[in-house]
Amino acid sequence: MKDKKIKRSSHPVMFFIYISILVIIVSAIANALNFQVTYDKLTTIAGEVESTTDAVNSLLSLNGLKFLITSAYDNLISFAPFGSLLIASIAFAIALKSGFLKTLCNKITKIIPKFLIVFIFSLICIIASVDSNIGYVVLLPLGAVLFMSMNRNPIGGIALAFASIAAGHGAGLFITSLDYNLSSYTEASAKLLDTEYVVTQSSNLLFIIVAALLIATIITFITEKFVSRKLGRNTIEEDEELMLEEQQEKKGLIGALVATLIFLIPLILMIIPSSKDGFIGLLLDKSQTTYSKMLFSSDALLINNLISIVSLLLVIQGFVFGVIAGTIKKIRDLVNFATTYLKSIGGIFVLIFFAAQLSAIIKETNLAVVVTGTLSNLISSSEFSFIPLILLILLSVMLCNILSPNSVAKWSIIAPNIMPAVMKANISAEFAQLVFRAGDSMTNIITPVFSYFVIFIGFIEVYTKNKNDFSIRNCYRVIMPYFIAISFMWLFMIICWYIIGLPIGPGVYPTV
Repeated sequence: MKDKKIKRSSHPVMFFIYISILVIIVSAIANALNFQVTYDKLTTIAGEVESTTDAVNSLLSLNGLKFLITSAYDNLISFAPFGSLLIASIAFAIALKSGFLKTLCNKITKIIPKFLIVFIFSLICIIASVDSNIGYVVLLPLGAVLFMSMNRNPIGGIALAFASIAAGHGAGLFITSLDYNLSSYTEASAKLLDTEYVVTQSSNLLFIIVAALLIATIITFITEKFVSRKLGRNTIEEDEELMLEEQQEKKGLIGALVATLIFLIPLILMIIPSSKDGFIGLLLDKSQTTYSKMLFSSDALLINNLISIVSLLLVIQGFVFGVIAGTIKKIRDLVNFATTYLKSIGGIFVLIFFAAQLSAIIKETNLAVVVTGTLSNLISSSEFSFIPLILLILLSVMLCNILSPNSVAKWSIIAPNIMPAVMKANISAEFAQLVFRAGDSMTNIITPVFSYFVIFIGFIEVYTKNKNDFSIRNCYRVIMPYFIAISFMWLFMIICWYIIGLPIGPGVYPTV
C-alpha cells in the first residue's frame, strides 16, 4: 500500500497575517482615492452634535510604516484578551488540575439530563456577556471540561460557549452596562427631534429576556442535533488522570462549597447600596442614582474587576478542594498546575499577538469609522420606511460590526445619523436601538476583528487532537450552524415584534 500524503492546512496565524496585509493595501488605495465621509457625531451624551469628517489613513505612508514598525509591543499590551486570559488561566489551572472542576462537572452530568445541562450552560454564558473578559476566558475552557465529562468532544463545548456569549451580547435577563451606555446615546439622538423624549435603561428589557431564552434554546438544539453528533465522542486524553475515591471527592466538594459561601458573604456586602463610605457598597459607583448604574457604570469597581474576583474564587475553590482531597500537598503544586496548563495553551498567546496587530492596524487606518459613517449616511438618506428601513439598519450594523465590534463606539456614530429617518417613519428610538443590538450581536460570531474571536480559535487548537486538522476553515465550520440559526432568530423576532406591536420594554413599543 502506498502511504497517503498528509494534507496540511494553513495555520490560523496566517489568516490574521493575510487580513492585516489586505487591510494595509486597502488603506493605501482608499487614501489615494481620497475616501472620506462627513457625518453627524454626538460630542457628548448630553446631545451636542457636530459635523465630523474622517478619512482613511494609509499605512503605506511614512507615518503608517512608522506605526507598523514601532507599535507591536503596545498593540499587544493594550489588547484586552491578553491580560485577561493570562490572569484567568492561572486561576483556572488551579481549579482544573486540583480536580475540582472535573469532579464538579462529573457530579453534575450524572444527575442532570445532558440537554438541560447544555441549555443552562448556554444561558449562563449569555448572562456572562455582561463582561466579555470573564465570559470568554473562563467559560470557553469550562465548556470544554463540561463536554469531556459528558464524553463529548470538548470543541463542542467551546463552540457552544462562544456562540452563546457572542450572539447573546445584545440579549440578557437583566439591565447591564450595555443598556446604560446605549440608552444614553439613544435619548440624546432622539432629542434632536423631540426635546422631551426620554429613553429608560429598561426600554429593551422584555425583548432581550425573550431573546436570551430563545438563543439558549436554539443553541441547545443545534448542539444536540448537529454539532455534538458531527464532532463525536471525546478523544482527548488528559495528561494526568487523578484517581480519587468517592469519599475524597465528596469531602473536597463540600469544603469548596463552604469556601465559596464564605467568599460570597463579603462580596455581597460590598454590592449592597450604602450612603456611607466604607466596606458596605465598596464595589459600587456611589455617584450614580440607580442600583443598575451603581453596578455597571464605567467607575464601578465590581464590573471593572470582575475577572480578578472570579479568578480569586477559582483559586480558593481549587485550593480548598485540593488540600482536602489530597491533590495539593504543598504550595509548589499550585505553581506546577499553572505552569503545566499555561504550556498546554501557549499557542493561544501566539495567536493573540497577531490578532492584536490586526485590531490595531484596522483602528489606525480609520476604515471602521469611515465605513460606519458612510453606512449611517446611507440609512439617513434612504427613502425607506417600516420593515425595509428596519432591514436596512440591521444589514448596515452587521456590516459595520465586521470592522468595528465596539458597540458603543458604533452607536455613537449611527444613532444621531439614523434617528431622524427612524422617527419620521414612526419607529420608536428604543426599537431602533433594539435593531442595532441584534445586528451588533449577529456578526460577533464570525468577524475575526472581534477581540475574543482569537480566544475561540485558540482553544479549538488546544483541543484538536491532530494539529494538522487545525485550520481557520474548520473553526468556521463548527460555528457557522450557530451563526445561521441565531441570525434567523434575531431577524424573525424583530419583524414579528414590529408587525404585532408587542411591548419591547415596560411601556415601550416598536412604534412612536
